[in-house]
Amino acid sequence: MMAEFMTSVYEVSLGTACLFLLTTLMWSLLLRRKVNEQTAEIRRQYLREQELQNRYKDLFENANDLVFSLNEAGCFTTLNKAGEGILGLTRQHAASVCLRELVAPGFFELFDVWMDNLTKDKVPSRCELEMVGKHHKSVALEISARPIFENEQLARIEGIARDISQRKKAEMALKESEERFSSAFRVSPVAIAIKTQAEERFQDANESFLRMFEMEPAELIDKTSDELGLWANVEEHQKVKRLLQDNKSVGGMECSFKTKTGKLRTALVFMEVLKMGDTPCVLFIVHDLTERQTLEGHLRQSQKLEAVGRLAAGVAHDFNNLLTVIQGNIELLRLKKQVTPEIDRPLSQVSDAAEKASGLVKQLLTFSKKQVLQPKLVDVNEVIANCTKVISHLLPSNISLKYHFAAGLPRIKADVTMLEQILLNLSVNARDAMDKGGELSISTMQLELDAGFAASFSNGRPGRFLCLSVSDTGCGMDVATQARIFEPFFTTKSPDKGTGLGLATVYGSVQQHNGWIELKSEVGKGTAFNIYLPCEKVSGQTDAFQKKKCEKENPTVLVVEDDTNVLEFVRMALESGGYRVVEAVDALQALEQWNQRKDEIDVLFTDMKIPKGMSGAELAENLRALKPCLRVIYTSGFSPDLFARNLRLEEGLNYLPKPYPTPRLLETVRQCLEHESSVGLN
Repeated sequence: MMAEFMTSVYEVSLGTACLFLLTTLMWSLLLRRKVNEQTAEIRRQYLREQELQNRYKDLFENANDLVFSLNEAGCFTTLNKAGEGILGLTRQHAASVCLRELVAPGFFELFDVWMDNLTKDKVPSRCELEMVGKHHKSVALEISARPIFENEQLARIEGIARDISQRKKAEMALKESEERFSSAFRVSPVAIAIKTQAEERFQDANESFLRMFEMEPAELIDKTSDELGLWANVEEHQKVKRLLQDNKSVGGMECSFKTKTGKLRTALVFMEVLKMGDTPCVLFIVHDLTERQTLEGHLRQSQKLEAVGRLAAGVAHDFNNLLTVIQGNIELLRLKKQVTPEIDRPLSQVSDAAEKASGLVKQLLTFSKKQVLQPKLVDVNEVIANCTKVISHLLPSNISLKYHFAAGLPRIKADVTMLEQILLNLSVNARDAMDKGGELSISTMQLELDAGFAASFSNGRPGRFLCLSVSDTGCGMDVATQARIFEPFFTTKSPDKGTGLGLATVYGSVQQHNGWIELKSEVGKGTAFNIYLPCEKVSGQTDAFQKKKCEKENPTVLVVEDDTNVLEFVRMALESGGYRVVEAVDALQALEQWNQRKDEIDVLFTDMKIPKGMSGAELAENLRALKPCLRVIYTSGFSPDLFARNLRLEEGLNYLPKPYPTPRLLETVRQCLEHESSVGLN
């Protein structure tokens, strides 16, 4: 039993041992397998990490952006290849360089604030800095960095920096372009505005636009054209709208506008659709034509008056020849004893009519600027004061006369008679405009006009001027009347009240004095004529006409006149005064007569305009070269300035304007012979 028990025990022990060994072997196999699996996993993980490290290294090395890390002192610990190129540093050199050392001057404060915030806030941060790399080349960087802390201590800073130099240059170029556009927009003399395409609400406008429409920015911005009432013509506005709705440009369309105060302006309109963000807008350019059209109107009026003036001068010249014959022959008839009282009365009537006609011709010549000017230095205030009594007599009791003389006015070079005629004509015109009474004001002042100020006048120019103003509180004039007011024979008065030459004469006189007139008038509010005369100081001239007794008993006069009727009258008139006469109808005949009788000829009496090759002045110059003591008297139906501007003439001594009666002719010849002949050519 025991043996069996022991055998059983042995068998059990052996089975247990086998089971244990088997179990151990199995666990060993399982453990080995597990270890192998874990080893394989570790190897795979290692390989993945190696691959990631290689990828990171490739990414680090091949990145276009600068990748870096800094230690707690701010010095480089790592720097990729791109960083070497951007900063111009090798990695070995970078290890001894702090980032702050590369910061460009002017950015130190920004860098310090950024670094301080980065370490204090312990969060990633961005900053744009300018760095100075190798060869002092500047580069703009956009840096993104984060701080790494270990045990609450800053261990390192990791970051990426992108070169934004090109972007900065583009931004700067864009900014400069915008500034140039903005500057051009603001200071442009052309009116420019920007408005939305859909509602036409103004977004911006330059000073020229605001000035043209008489508005402040607050009155314009965010308002529509309709709300502001800018368009004077609805059809023009609708046409422009249709073009813009079809995204078409508007180029050089002439349109009418109204300012805030209701003034009408004419302008060329240019419009172009453009994008401002997501909003379609319209660039609105307005080139104001109002002033130019006004000046063109003045020019056309001036040209028209000039043409009429030339016509008037031509008519006056021929008419003066006729009047010379009429008046001269009347005087010759009266000298004869056979004239009875019955004949003398009609002759007197003819003479009076001729005298009035002569005055009318003088007005025509004044208008056409061909009347002889006798200028001298005058005090305008004194001239006005001398006219006071005459003007006062012209005015009825219900019109008051007021004067305002500026003190210390300079004397001007002017013809006193013409100035007086200007004052009288304007005063009469003002009187007739005040049927129900009113006030006539005459004032003077001195002005210094620069180029800018002179441009505001229709005919202005820079310089020092005396302004003579004649204004009334009468009925005023409409625009149509103002446009024709200086035309000869144009008048709003009845035929028995005027010839229409009064203001035309004023216009011509002012033009002859190198001045201009500014007219301001409004219906029901009166009229003002502002006359601008140049203040030119001229030195006095010594009297070159020395008195000398005429020793010859019957002097000989060479008369050169192409009008045979005038020539015959002059011959008879001179012969009646005891002079001998040699006649010539042109320059050629005058030279022939001179060659034959030069020793006996004492005086040359010649028209300024003669046929056959030369003027009267040129004929006189040639003859005086041969005979310096030759006396010369010029005559003309209008100003001798048209033929010889180097002459110094004095009426009644060496110049006799047509028409002239016999006594004046004889007196002029006598005066010429009794003076030294330093007269004529300067």
